[in-house]
Amino acid sequence: MSDPASHPSPVKGEVAVFRGELYQARGAVGLWPYVELLPEPGRPAPEGPAPREAADGSVGYPVAPERLEAWYAVTWTFRWHGELFECIAATPTTLTGDYLGSDEQFAKEHLKRRGIRYRGVFPRNEVTELEQHREDLLQPLHVTVQRLAEVDHFHPKVYAVHRGRTYPAAAEADASGLIALTTGDDRPEDLVADPRDPGAGRFLAAPEQLDAWYRIHWTFRWRGGPFDAVGTVDGSLKGVYTGGSWGFADNFQLDPETGPDGVHTQYTITVDLDGVTDLEQHRTDLLTNQQPRP
Repeated sequence: MSDPASHPSPVKGEVAVFRGELYQARGAVGLWPYVELLPEPGRPAPEGPAPREAADGSVGYPVAPERLEAWYAVTWTFRWHGELFECIAATPTTLTGDYLGSDEQFAKEHLKRRGIRYRGVFPRNEVTELEQHREDLLQPLHVTVQRLAEVDHFHPKVYAVHRGRTYPAAAEADASGLIALTTGDDRPEDLVADPRDPGAGRFLAAPEQLDAWYRIHWTFRWRGGPFDAVGTVDGSLKGVYTGGSWGFADNFQLDPETGPDGVHTQYTITVDLDGVTDLEQHRTDLLTNQQPRP
């Protein structure tokens, strides 16, 4: 896929290796953590993955990261008259590059201004040190997947402990003061099946029958502001702003969403795990204020 002797391909982009073959690639939007392979025109589709059409009409072939041998971002650099450039386009006879040096006089004399950059188009026989650079994307993806799995994707969870065993549980007691436990095939003998759905593997327990009943949730800080974590979106952490500053929400353009009550607005952000600080798990005891049934 890359041949410095002719022209770099891709000039800039992502490459994945699947079953020994190189493909241009991208992250699969809405199907995280999958990576989509993008066969070049006229090249056979990869065997196995099913095609998937993106919102822009392009077709990719999603592959789970554990099935890839590599996934990396590619850039190329070269030198012209000893000065360093990043390659942004290539033809069989020329290379186009953005200037990475700091010699203002050189840039004004030989290059054209493009926004905040200087750019030039150069014959290949005048270019030296054409070099490919790779940034590994696969290993960081594996690390993120593992981190998310270890904390169950940061969703708030409620658990109850009955006779030493821990089960997912309802966050609130029902009108009778009973707490629904999801036990699956494990049927506690002293608990009754939830009459609202007897076949769902849920059983009802009185507070006094439980060893513990608690809620786990996560908090973090982003740009110094406090947030409650509410889950993940395409591998990034989503949080609800819990501070009281309208200026903070407006300045950092937090996303307004209708809250769980369907009335009030809450402000959210979705950020990479590495972009947050003070990520902390909290456990709230729900039995403390629960009154036993008369």
